[in-house]
Amino acid sequence: MERIWGPVDGFYLAAYASPAGDGDRFSSYAKVCWTRPDNYWDADCAFKIFGGEHHRSLEDALAAVAADARNQVSCLPPHASTLAQWRQRDHVTIPRLFAATFTRHRMARTAGARC
Repeated sequence: MERIWGPVDGFYLAAYASPAGDGDRFSSYAKVCWTRPDNYWDADCAFKIFGGEHHRSLEDALAAVAADARNQVSCLPPHASTLAQWRQRDHVTIPRLFAATFTRHRMARTAGARC
């Protein structure tokens, strides 16, 4: 099951959930994308998030990874949203490493804090 929504602070989110193990639990994944993707698999993403494989249903898995993705996007520096909007408007190639650097920089600054 997949779901796409946004924009969230200038980014689009694509999430995917599937059965894990013997099928009694579900795993979830998300991609934070520069532009609105047609589907999860072909998404041009800035970075990816693993939502875990302990969810009781597909809906729970998607909701959990959506919350994680929104939290990660909210922790990006303010100019990340501007870059995402430029990317949507001008289709400028921005390396994935650039967005990953934002996340690493923010995580290092907060030293374990949520944001």
